[in-house]
Amino acid sequence: MKQTMIVISDYIEGAPVVASVRYAGLMKHFMEQYRLIVVNDRKCGPAPSRFAAVNYKYDTPSSTFTQTMVGGEPSGRGIKQLIEGVLRNKWTITAWRNYKYSYYAFRRMNIRLFRELDACLEQNEVSAVFLTIPDVYGLYIIDHIKRKAPGIPVVIEIRDIINHNIGEGQPRQAYRRAERMIPRLADAIVAVSQGIRQHYELGQERPSIRLIRNGYDEEPFQNCVYQRISDNVRELTIAHIGSIYKGRNIHALIEGLKLFHERTGIRIKLKVAGLLDQQAARDLSHVNMTGDGVTVEIVGSVRHEAAASLLKEADVAVILTHTKGSDYAIPGKTFEYIGACKPILAVTADRELVELVHGRYGICAGHHRDSVADGLADLIAKEFDFSGRSAFSRTNQAEQLLAMIGEHIRGATQKRVKRV
Repeated sequence: MKQTMIVISDYIEGAPVVASVRYAGLMKHFMEQYRLIVVNDRKCGPAPSRFAAVNYKYDTPSSTFTQTMVGGEPSGRGIKQLIEGVLRNKWTITAWRNYKYSYYAFRRMNIRLFRELDACLEQNEVSAVFLTIPDVYGLYIIDHIKRKAPGIPVVIEIRDIINHNIGEGQPRQAYRRAERMIPRLADAIVAVSQGIRQHYELGQERPSIRLIRNGYDEEPFQNCVYQRISDNVRELTIAHIGSIYKGRNIHALIEGLKLFHERTGIRIKLKVAGLLDQQAARDLSHVNMTGDGVTVEIVGSVRHEAAASLLKEADVAVILTHTKGSDYAIPGKTFEYIGACKPILAVTADRELVELVHGRYGICAGHHRDSVADGLADLIAKEFDFSGRSAFSRTNQAEQLLAMIGEHIRGATQKRVKRV
């Protein structure tokens, strides 16, 4: 009979985002060994997960200050937009978000959930809890579980640091409190990048921290092979998989692509399988797109299968990161691109992303037009080797996670035996 594990996540399968795809990929492996009880954010998956024997939902506050994601055209400005413009200042947003992300607000919204979890712990012999987070809510759920059943081992996977400063009005008070919960709640931490590992390094104190990088699902890309771009190419199709938001500077990318076309005569088709936030939509509207040298198609939000097909049909895959740069998360799309054997143009100042991609799987460029144009020219002149891409497969990632979880289950069992 399989042991039971609780998995706490934001997204579950079915949403057109990388977090949903990686969830589904991992859960296929997890369910081979465990009976799974899933807890997830209702906004990120309202239907029951097909991987779960039981699926509980938690609720989170909605916000007037959340950026609207659109298909490429900036929305008109009515009375509502004018009011939001007045309210959308750093201090108002910070105050709201400190409440929104507080333990107090979360418990008030999820009284039913905590009752369901109490019954779940009474009715099931839970062997472990696996939490994957970029956010604070899962920690609040773990805190409740640990108070009820302190002996259950908890493995926390951190996909990005909680206390970040990307964007304005971040609730630093709530973030700092949440980060202080991690060493108290976790028996082990998984960091998906070296930067995250260093941020949460706790020395000789428990919990231990292990680096297990993200991965790509093998099935859509199993037959992919690398093809060098021809010296005589007259048109390039460039794919961006995922939405563009929080200052990821699509303006500089397109200006760079236009400059590349002016220099080489090579036409560019940029396809974005995702949405744009208000800032990105405004940036796009301010670019002069006259002429046929560069065309942009916002495909919109699509299922992973469609996004994978678009990626496989492209010549180049592009990554846009925040202009401030980050020493922490590597975008999940990076590994999808590697799985598809597509040379990568990464417009980024992210140190660890540069270390992974530059010269190995593609070229990294800065957030200005000359660097983008130079980077693309450099990319099409080089040849890249994707023969070792299986190191980043989802299977490899899942096997490492399962081995780690198994170690802590065995350790907890041994402790119980000794006490008896």
